[in-house]
Amino acid sequence: MIHNLRENDRMNEKYAVLARKHGLNPVWLRAILDLRNRGFKHSQINKYTGISRETVANYLKKLGSMEKKDYWLLVVGAGLIIAGVGLATYFLDRKESSTSKSDSKGSQ
Repeated sequence: MIHNLRENDRMNEKYAVLARKHGLNPVWLRAILDLRNRGFKHSQINKYTGISRETVANYLKKLGSMEKKDYWLLVVGAGLIIAGVGLATYFLDRKESSTSKSDSKGSQ
């Protein structure tokens, strides 16, 4: 149980750092993506969460304009966080290992 809590904290922190890098509130982003993926419209997300329609639109616009790697990490990461810690940790750890490998290749 404690291991799962630590993994959850670690995974949420990685997600939060990436969201903040793009000027996005990670809690709002996760809520917006969750509801958008369920088919909610901007006005429905506003009513359900209290996040303004303009903010919802801005978040989705920012997602659409970022580089694909970060986009997919945030979109898929949000879904994995909602689904469970184990999958999300695996997914986010893969990003670190691929970055580390490319960094070490460049330094050789």
